[in-house]
Amino acid sequence: MWPRIITSLLTVSLIALPACASTSENPVPALRTSQTTPVQTSTAQTIPAVTPASTTSTANLSRGERFNLWKSDFITRAEQKGYDRDLVSRLILPAKVNERAIDRNKKQPEFTKPIWSYVDGAASADRLNRGRAKLLEQSDIFDQIEARYQVPRHILTSIWGLETAYGRIMGSHDIISALASFAFEGRRQEFGEQQLFAVLDMVKRGEVRPDQLTGSWAGAMGMTQFIPTTFRDYAVDFNGDGNKDLWENEGDALGSAAHYLSRHGWRYREPVMTEVTVQTGFDYSHVEGGKKSIRDWEALGVKPISGQNWSEAARSLEAKMIAPGGHRGPKLLTFKNFDVIKKYNNSTSYAMGITVLGEALRGRSSISTPWPRSDKPLSFENKKAMQSKLNALGYNVGGVDGQIGPNSRKAIRAWQKSQGLPADGYMEQRLYRRLIAQ
Repeated sequence: MWPRIITSLLTVSLIALPACASTSENPVPALRTSQTTPVQTSTAQTIPAVTPASTTSTANLSRGERFNLWKSDFITRAEQKGYDRDLVSRLILPAKVNERAIDRNKKQPEFTKPIWSYVDGAASADRLNRGRAKLLEQSDIFDQIEARYQVPRHILTSIWGLETAYGRIMGSHDIISALASFAFEGRRQEFGEQQLFAVLDMVKRGEVRPDQLTGSWAGAMGMTQFIPTTFRDYAVDFNGDGNKDLWENEGDALGSAAHYLSRHGWRYREPVMTEVTVQTGFDYSHVEGGKKSIRDWEALGVKPISGQNWSEAARSLEAKMIAPGGHRGPKLLTFKNFDVIKKYNNSTSYAMGITVLGEALRGRSSISTPWPRSDKPLSFENKKAMQSKLNALGYNVGGVDGQIGPNSRKAIRAWQKSQGLPADGYMEQRLYRRLIAQ
């Protein structure tokens, strides 16, 4: 997409901008020094006594006893790291095991939603209408945020809309309990502890109040769904009231998202992605490969979907190609700003959804080529079976984990090429059955 200042990648030259937050080696200075929230010294809750794990096998303990044992150990380790024991105790001791968080953390979704379904939902009529209303309601705040961070309002509005439906769905889980549950058991123990220490940092510095710490079962908070480490490192007190309120203050929430994108290298006058066409016989090994200049893509027969020519300034930009719907679906060149959005959420579907909604909020269409909507996606078990089959045929995908990454797509392309098929690295049910039958 193009921010407001650039109307077309095809015809408008880029104008140099002064350095913004993302170009500085130092963090953006705070608007004002946060006031430390006083911590009341109430009587600490105590953990029921349990026999130390060193003398009794934890297998003989109830889950509640093991969780209490974990709390005690965490508090001790936090104190050893220099955290105030009373503060840590008052935050950690009331925590309860969040069964939903643990259950969701264990489950692998059986089917992945097709990318066109995700993109369609991202720019739904309801989300689009509400987003337009928010752009008008918060126009003054957006003016200030754009001036400070040089991140366009339509991208920020898209993030706000996709993350929490503009603040309507932020989650009501106790963040401490959710993160403590992760840290206590399961595959994300290291993540849970990292996030808990970040929460301690936030509360210790007076940036948030303990009563504000609610969010999703996965530990994300506020209108823009920051996990605690992101909150600690990038949230801003945009209105300067001494509290980084991402739950109820639009300026703090949107300013924090803008600060995050800026610090990760957002380029205000450059696009996010653009749809293109390719010539017959195009070598799809270039898809998801390294970045090339527009000039180099042009030499490979890649052209704007509009049929116009790129401007000289645009030809120097670098981009990589994606074809998430295979050779029959849209082909897109993605730029630096697409990568920055993926820093927020490392998902091609997410970055596309943000871009498509952002363009729609500006009255523009991002994708015109029809998606192959009749294609049926693979289940998680199908993906593992596909990986096993490719390995057996000599197309090395590495581990069989049901996650289709670069190695799996490279193997798919090699197999497709051996079959005389367009080697686009895309797999759906009909092609899957052909592979498995070999």
